[in-house]
Amino acid sequence: MSDMKKAVVIGAGIAGLITARMLSDYYDEVCIIERDELPSEPANRQGVPQSFHPHRVLPRGGLILEHYFPGYNDELVALGAIPSHEEKFMIANRYGTLVNKANAASSFKIASSSRALLEWVLRQRVQNIEHISFLTNTEVTGLMASEDERSITGVYTKERGRDNREAMLAADMVIDAAGRSSKLIRWLDQIGLSVPEPEVLKVSLGYSTRYYKIPSSIQNDWGTVITESDPVQGTRAGMLWRIENDIAGLLLFNAGGDEYPSTHPDEFQEQIKHLFASDEIVALADQLEPFQGPRGYRISESVRQHFELMENWPSGLLVLGDAFCSFDPIHGQGMTVAAIEAETIGKCLDEQRMHPEPQFERQVLLRMQQAIEPAWWLSSVADLRWKGVEHVGPSRMKGVTFAQKYINLFTKQAMKKASQENNKHLFFTQFLMNALILPPSEYFKGEILNMILNDNGSEEEMELRAELGVQDPELFQQRIDEIIPSFQLEFDGQIKKLLESFQHAMSK
Repeated sequence: MSDMKKAVVIGAGIAGLITARMLSDYYDEVCIIERDELPSEPANRQGVPQSFHPHRVLPRGGLILEHYFPGYNDELVALGAIPSHEEKFMIANRYGTLVNKANAASSFKIASSSRALLEWVLRQRVQNIEHISFLTNTEVTGLMASEDERSITGVYTKERGRDNREAMLAADMVIDAAGRSSKLIRWLDQIGLSVPEPEVLKVSLGYSTRYYKIPSSIQNDWGTVITESDPVQGTRAGMLWRIENDIAGLLLFNAGGDEYPSTHPDEFQEQIKHLFASDEIVALADQLEPFQGPRGYRISESVRQHFELMENWPSGLLVLGDAFCSFDPIHGQGMTVAAIEAETIGKCLDEQRMHPEPQFERQVLLRMQQAIEPAWWLSSVADLRWKGVEHVGPSRMKGVTFAQKYINLFTKQAMKKASQENNKHLFFTQFLMNALILPPSEYFKGEILNMILNDNGSEEEMELRAELGVQDPELFQQRIDEIIPSFQLEFDGQIKKLLESFQHAMSK
């Protein structure tokens, strides 16, 4: 692939920055086009409307970021971010409360910071790469195509401002990382290409976030508090966590379009009292000093495109991040999934360099779909618990009700074993799946099912048995394989090494 001269990335958000860094290993020139004027210090940008709210990198994303940006996590910590492995946390749900003082997940070095600080650190790294350039305050207005419209040869641009100067920028590869504001479908339509029907999760979600200053007097008493939702009872999810510069954030969330969390300070404060572990959160919040928000963010739907089904998908064009598949932000998957997608493209470029294949871009899109399937399915299973949330698309989502019943009983057993027996193995197995380290097939297993079903005839046990439909433990795995989608999550050397480190920490 020695003719790979120039790549263009649309969007300088975190997805775009990871993508540009990955492409710099393969292309002589990489140009990032961004609508905003980029700030010279960490700051929320107009083009990232959700940047005010909490963002987190899951452990799988942390592995990928560390590969492309070695030491980025230490840099965040040096700038005031909080090392997660040093922080105790409390997690509460309808089955109880778990306090973890010595973080057993210390194998995962993930700093807690604002979105603005993380983006700034990554952008500084990318700006220091000589053959990567930024074209800011510029919009992409369309795709340049070959005469037969089978190849994308660049982009049309327009400078934002009084002049509105238009230009053309040629490229061997164009990757859209513009997020939810992507115009890719419109651009494809302009060159005569129609896209398949997407999957849509009509989620109507809302969350509100308020920030506080942490007085020095309670610095050592601090811990993250995560309270899970109970959609059946209408109980919201909440999170109280710390970012850089002695700042704490408090978030409230619910889905289904029913009474979004308030952005009025007094109402927001009152709604905190209806969370699980509300006494602990209220006690901490009362010691903090409010200084920003609460501010809301609303999303009507999450969308998963299926561009890989297009037989006439043009060469020289790829897409990732929210422009490819958008998620409910409460699950914290977006940045990690974008990193997985960028890593997948990089692996495909390596293979194409050694063994060139036709329809390269379409094969990449297919590989990316396989890579993100667990994240999309897990977040959809969780969101479909809320009344009013609906999945629509060309095919029915598989195994949702069974998965919900399974997770209910698994969570109950995990909390019981952790609190009564100090055995956190089940709890962290669930953590590893939600962290996109373990595939769902390692969580939904016959042997695990046989263990958690021993729950003294509880409501959760009876509901799961009814959904399972078989009584013989010898048939459990076969039945699970029929119900749950098959997943293809690559276990590379990094993941295996991380799991070994985690298992060692768990055995102590």
